[in-house]
Amino acid sequence: MTKNIAEIITERRSIKRVDEAPIDRAVINDILEKAAFAPFHSKVEPWHVAVLSKEAEKRRFVNAIVNSMERMQGEPLTRERREQIKDGNERKIVAPPYTLIVTTDIIGSGKKDFEAIAATSAFIQNIQLLAWEAGLGVLWRTNNFIFDSEVVAELGLDGQQIVGCLQITQFNEIPDAKPRRPLSEWVKDLD
Repeated sequence: MTKNIAEIITERRSIKRVDEAPIDRAVINDILEKAAFAPFHSKVEPWHVAVLSKEAEKRRFVNAIVNSMERMQGEPLTRERREQIKDGNERKIVAPPYTLIVTTDIIGSGKKDFEAIAATSAFIQNIQLLAWEAGLGVLWRTNNFIFDSEVVAELGLDGQQIVGCLQITQFNEIPDAKPRRPLSEWVKDLD
């Protein structure tokens, strides 16, 4: 039985536990193609997606993250801390069948850049919902490295802002929903 959009929205969860079972690239392409119907304000969709499916490209991304964390710390990491950061990110980035780096165009105009980030966020939400509908889980990460322009340069994504790193995986169990605030706490009439 097909679920309606309200059911998909309320049932969707972030999936942190990685299942390394392969996923057909055609499924990912179909999700991306449909997700591109997100609203946008400019004449051209502002989002870009780097699809990482090969171990070498995933490890390149992990190394860029480790280098970023070292820059943010302001001093060299110990070998032990560097390995700890690398191992943690490899579990999140290398293990899933697909890791997507979703970026948006940045042109240096506050309003246009804000609109591009908003549109790209809607695009990412579409990816999450479409993946859920397809029986796949997504974890949308926005760690500090997304603000590091040197990570963008290391990955050859100049002129773009990372909006999210998405891990796409199959899943065997659905986490419980996070509690939501009652409507009365966040909706009001503007008198």
